[in-house]
Amino acid sequence: MIPSVSRTLSTLVGVTIAVGLAVTGVAANLVGFFSIVGASFGPICGAMAADWFLSGKKWAGPREGISIAGYGAWAIGFLVGILPFIGYPNVQPAVVYSFLTGFVVYIALAKAGFQPKTVPLGAAQHKGA
Repeated sequence: MIPSVSRTLSTLVGVTIAVGLAVTGVAANLVGFFSIVGASFGPICGAMAADWFLSGKKWAGPREGISIAGYGAWAIGFLVGILPFIGYPNVQPAVVYSFLTGFVVYIALAKAGFQPKTVPLGAAQHKGA
C-alpha cells in the first residue's frame, strides 16, 4: 500500500492494532464503526452508479480535475447515512438511503454542469495516471 513501507511491517502494524482492539474490547462494538464506513461508501457507490448510468451504462473513463458532482453527492449522501448517529434512529437502512441520495445528487449536479470532462484514456496513461 505504501511503497516505502515493507509488507511485513504493514502486516505487523495491522495485527498489533487488531490484537489491541480485541484485548481492550473495542472490537465488540465494531457495528458502529462499520455503519460509519457504510455511510461513507454508500454515496460514493451511488455516485459511481450514477456516472455509469449517465455514460450510457459503460465506464466513461477517467475525469479531469475535481468532481464537484462527486464531492457533492458524497457530502449530502454521507449526511443522510449518519442520521442514525445524530439522533434519527428511525432512518434505516441508512446506508441504502445514502446510496440513493448519492445517486440522485450526482445526477442532479452532473445535469447542472458540475461533472468534469473525461480524459482520453491514452492521455491519462501517458501522464502516469
